[in-house]
Amino acid sequence: MPIVDERGRVFGRLNLFDAIVLVLAVWMIPLAYGGYLLLRTPMPTLTSVEPTMIVYGENMKFKVRGTNLVPYLRVSIGRNQGRTFKFTDTTEAEVDLFDTPPGVYDVVLYDNAQERARIPRGLTIAPSALPDAKLVLVGTFGNLTAAVASELKAGMAIPDLGVIERVGQVVPQRQRVFVRPNMVEIPAADARMVPAVLKLSCFVRSNQGQPECVGGEVSLQPTSLLFFKLPVGTLPFQVDEVRSIEPLQPVRVTVRFSGDARVLGLMKAGDVGHGDVLNELAAGAAIDSISAGGTSREARLTVQAQHGGAGWLYANAPLRAGSSFAMRTATYEVQGTVIAVDREPSAP
Repeated sequence: MPIVDERGRVFGRLNLFDAIVLVLAVWMIPLAYGGYLLLRTPMPTLTSVEPTMIVYGENMKFKVRGTNLVPYLRVSIGRNQGRTFKFTDTTEAEVDLFDTPPGVYDVVLYDNAQERARIPRGLTIAPSALPDAKLVLVGTFGNLTAAVASELKAGMAIPDLGVIERVGQVVPQRQRVFVRPNMVEIPAADARMVPAVLKLSCFVRSNQGQPECVGGEVSLQPTSLLFFKLPVGTLPFQVDEVRSIEPLQPVRVTVRFSGDARVLGLMKAGDVGHGDVLNELAAGAAIDSISAGGTSREARLTVQAQHGGAGWLYANAPLRAGSSFAMRTATYEVQGTVIAVDREPSAP
């Protein structure tokens, strides 16, 4: 039998053109596979983390090692994304962290689309070498409906952080935002806020030599806004006052106020001031009696003070003869000097 017959068939079965196509197709299979192996982007992997434990603080960083790393990847620690991914080569990169709290975390490698590799419990962030602490925060839960506001009660736990110790009266919402150099209040229609006193655990970090207490990943400072997961939902809490856990005690003081006679004339027995904030639960001072006079008046006050290491403290400042004292209400603000402190702090 001829290899190609008069009709152009190979061995009497295949058309010559079909045979050529078949040979080309068979030849292209290994060529295509080789091109795929050559040109495909290899899957990145993680093999180790160095070091596996770091101490909480400023400038936290660590290295990841793996294979096929590229500059556009990113690393997350649990749900906290690393601030940088400093690519060294295909086997190593450095990651900077931003204020990730102490804990044990999975180290997760992502590209622009999805997770690519993970080292379970690959990094431990140890607490600061400074001791844990507790603080009392006075502030307001805000952006509440009337129903949620009514559910906030003393004794309600704040998971992993602390407890609500007291709650005040429901008031209309006024959100305070920082506009340099002051705060601006923004009213919110149909929203409520509830003053509250919280006792929170925190850990001390030293920020460039200035120790501060951090709770819920936020520095606990007046005007700070924190979000707490409570049984009634995740609620914002804005801080008005921060103080130690020492109990407030009534202390009688005598203060000589001076200033414009018209301003001093506004002062009267029964007035209550709460320092820089208008929060009914903040530490306050009440005027028991006040003398008559022109540009100078002497007043007897009961002050909610705390016992500090060097004596009484009011608004976190020393309360002693000669110290400055400010009386602030919704109507006036006057400055004076403490003349006498009637109650001496008891020995610890």
